[in-house]
Amino acid sequence: MTLPSLVQKYKEKEFVTAYLRVYSILNQAYTRAIVDNETFEYWDKTSEDTYNKLKPFLNLGADCSEGKANAPCGFTVTSYKLLNDSFDNTDFSHFAYYNYPSIKLNSGESIMFLGSSGHDVDFLIDLNGEKNPNKFGEDAHFLSFNSDSNYRQILPGAVWSNNKPNSPQGGRLQCQRSQTWFAGSACGYWILTHQNMNYLHMSDEKIRNNW
Repeated sequence: MTLPSLVQKYKEKEFVTAYLRVYSILNQAYTRAIVDNETFEYWDKTSEDTYNKLKPFLNLGADCSEGKANAPCGFTVTSYKLLNDSFDNTDFSHFAYYNYPSIKLNSGESIMFLGSSGHDVDFLIDLNGEKNPNKFGEDAHFLSFNSDSNYRQILPGAVWSNNKPNSPQGGRLQCQRSQTWFAGSACGYWILTHQNMNYLHMSDEKIRNNW
């Protein structure tokens, strides 16, 4: 195995560890928030309300409330690469950068709280903050509340699209390079199941067959 391959393998292990940590931290915070606030079904379902209800149960390294610059919390770019190496062309990241609260955990991961009328709240997580590659499927991922799970937990993927990729089969669609809607954003389902990022080295067909 060449040195670049070893470095890539080590980086992927770091990202997997960080993803599993953030997934656990957010769900533990949500479990604790439910004690005083009931499930997300009864929340205001806005980014600010979700941020305020979960923040007391998160160990923060930095806190960027709504209206503040997100750079101190690790969000220093306004556009993320997709799994297929193109850039998201929805202007979403640029809009989110200036409109939503975010935090940086003591462990180094960044979380932005995304909310808009008409759907549940999503989270944009960046596993290494301001560092590269700033790419969905690697250091960038979506997590979300979803009514389909009866709000029992926070799941991989997002509900910004009608495809509802935060379900296992919907997530498979958003972990393929051929997808145009945030390709790579729901690869968290693969990480939770396989504990690796081997999809980075697979064709879409192989991803589907091994999902």
